[in-house]
Amino acid sequence: MKISDTKFPFELYSHFGSGVVIPAHCNEQRIEILEVVSGSAKIQIGTEYVLVGAGELVYIPEGAVACVMADEPTAVRGIIFDISIIEANMVNYETEILYMFYVQSENKIKVFGKDHPTYKILSKYMAEAHDEYAAKDVCYNLPIRADIYMMVTELLRYYCSAKNDLEKLVYHNVLRLRPVISYISEHYNEKIYIEKLAEIIMVSADYFTKMFKDSIGKTPVEYINGIRVNRAMKLLISTQDPMADIAAKTGFCNPNYFHKIFKQYMEVSPLAYRKANANSASND
Repeated sequence: MKISDTKFPFELYSHFGSGVVIPAHCNEQRIEILEVVSGSAKIQIGTEYVLVGAGELVYIPEGAVACVMADEPTAVRGIIFDISIIEANMVNYETEILYMFYVQSENKIKVFGKDHPTYKILSKYMAEAHDEYAAKDVCYNLPIRADIYMMVTELLRYYCSAKNDLEKLVYHNVLRLRPVISYISEHYNEKIYIEKLAEIIMVSADYFTKMFKDSIGKTPVEYINGIRVNRAMKLLISTQDPMADIAAKTGFCNPNYFHKIFKQYMEVSPLAYRKANANSASND
């Protein structure tokens, strides 16, 4: 089952099966909320894997390669929507909230289970959206839109709130790292030196490394390699480019180093990953 709306760009979907339930795919300029309805699934989101049980939900950021796998018959459903839905409704002074949301949600993958405060909202409005589509009552697109807004609001509050001193410090430091994150995004396919990144925000390399890890949850090298591997996955599932070309396009110094880092993150070689996802379609 799938529905799309071109004026207010979103899609609803439902899938059932075992093995590869949803093949590796990438939503460029779109984000996704996925729920496991029954069974359990191992979900790849970028370079991370999470185990998701029945009734639990995950958020899949824009640009992250994702794949849903299950050892037993499993039902999943979800909503995919254009990031413009969020951006069009944020006023100028809230751009830092959007930045915080994108950075935090990309680097702190979270499974929302029944014991998490955010779960109740996400679960409620996911169910309502799919019920509206199943019923197809008059103007059913309107309440589906409202459901998406409620889920987005809850996600923004979860990823962007700063309730205590530690969270406020992290919030401040993530904002301070904004020019660094932008630099990495623009130059990930080149050599990147920690000293250069530290210089951007005028701190020492040692202080920068600690601040980055404390704020982002990864070391600068882990963060950069994660971006490179995710970009490589996109090329592996959407092109037949040689490994040497993919290594060069994603900032790895040579194919051997690319092979080593990719396998370190994904537990399979780039070639094995390509073969396993040979029938995947990219949404670039």
